[in-house]
Parts: sequence; C-alpha cells; structure tokens
Amino acid sequence: MSKRIIINVDDLGLSPAVNQGVLALAEQGRIQATSFMSLGQISSDEVIALQRLHIDIGLHFDLTGLAHQGSLKTILVKSYARRWSYSLLAALLSTQLDAFEHKMGAAPVFVDGHQHVHQFPQIRRVLLHVLAERYGVQQVAIRSTQSIQTDFKAKLIYALGGQALTRQLVAQHWRHNRAFGGVYGFDADEQQLAQIWQYWLSVAPEQEITVLMCHPAQAQSGWQDDIKVAREREFAWLSSPAFARVWQAENCVAAHWRDVV
Repeated sequence: MSKRIIINVDDLGLSPAVNQGVLALAEQGRIQATSFMSLGQISSDEVIALQRLHIDIGLHFDLTGLAHQGSLKTILVKSYARRWSYSLLAALLSTQLDAFEHKMGAAPVFVDGHQHVHQFPQIRRVLLHVLAERYGVQQVAIRSTQSIQTDFKAKLIYALGGQALTRQLVAQHWRHNRAFGGVYGFDADEQQLAQIWQYWLSVAPEQEITVLMCHPAQAQSGWQDDIKVAREREFAWLSSPAFARVWQAENCVAAHWRDVV
C-alpha cells in the first residue's frame, strides 16, 4: 500500500530565494503545497507558475515575522495569559486573508501558522471563527501538528495548543491532516538531513495523508535569515536524486490538501 504524502514548503513570500526555491522544486515535482506569508512579496508570474503546476497554496498566518507582533515567546506568553483582544486578532487575520486573495486571486486551500501560532490559545478560536464566517467549514483545510515523530521538539509543538486545536477541528468538522512531520532543530548537516527524511518517510502511516513541512530556499546572497543555511541544505536535499530514491523506496505517492477530509 502506498504512503500518501504532502510535502509542504513553508514561508513562501519571505524572500526571492524562498520563492524561487519553491518554484524550482515544484517544477521538479518534489513538492505538492506551499504556505504563503501574504504580507510578503510574490510576483504575478510566480503565482501563475505555481497554479499551472497545481501546487496547493495556503495561508501561513503570521504574527512573529512580517506581521511584527513580537517574538515567539512574546506571542506564546500573551496567548496563554489570554491577553489578546478578539478584534485585534480578527483584524490581523482578515488583513492577511485579504492580501492572500488579492495576490493569489483565490481563497487559501488550507491555513496553518508561522511557528505554529495558529494553534495557540485564543488565536485558534479566532482563527476558526473568522474562517468559518468567511469561507465555511468545509472549504478550507487546517494544518494539525499531530506528529508521526516521537522526539521532544515534535511532542512539545503538539502540546503547545496542538491537541486542543485538533479536538476543535474534529468537533467542528474541519478538514485537517491526521499525521504531521518535518520537525527538527535546523542544525543537521547533509548526511543527517538525509537520515532524518528517510526516518520521516519510513514512519509515515499508510492509512492517513501525512503533511511534511519544510523550509527550503535557493542559495543566494543579499538576504539573511536565522535558518538560511538549513534552508539551502533542504533545497539541495529535496532536489537531489538521493531524495527521489528514498521517496520511491518508501513507496510514497503525492497527495494534495483537497484529498484531506
């Protein structure tokens, strides 16, 4: 039985290097989806190319990056202290949805969060309420962080609001993935990264669609990012014949967010 995998590139719109990396991997048939930071930049030609290649494009709801609402720690503390106002969160989300629709010419196929902020307390409630009012429950899928991994970081991410979000998704009948992977420390060298990906693909369940997030970018000067080196290594790995061999050996087939129920 084949394993149905969605390889989902995060952070589209963050920089030209990320955008061009997404396009190159899409053209190679190595990815199926990408999460767009709609406050970032993308050209109409890039959008047309991604649509032509049938790449699912979702909203990467952002508070810690281009939205400039604070560090991850600040957002997390504010969420657990219940210090957000509904109106501010709704306005931030609506602004990003408006920008997404303007730049993509369509609603997002799915929604997730930059640094997983979409699953934090208060934020998840506002997110689901705004999306339900705007699109309806069945039109947009939501990323769950229910992990196929057993390491501490993956478990911690799911514990920080992921379990509660998944319960709400089930109770409210939102379409969402039941298996998720792609969590690591961004410090792996080329050999370690290959081993990590082989592990993810080997443990992906056959009975569920697995979403594997990644953060590749083409190697370019002129921009900086905390995980730039890791992004470039991911791009090299996903572009490589070795990745294709592992994909085939693990009997993986491409899935899409429309297949998620």
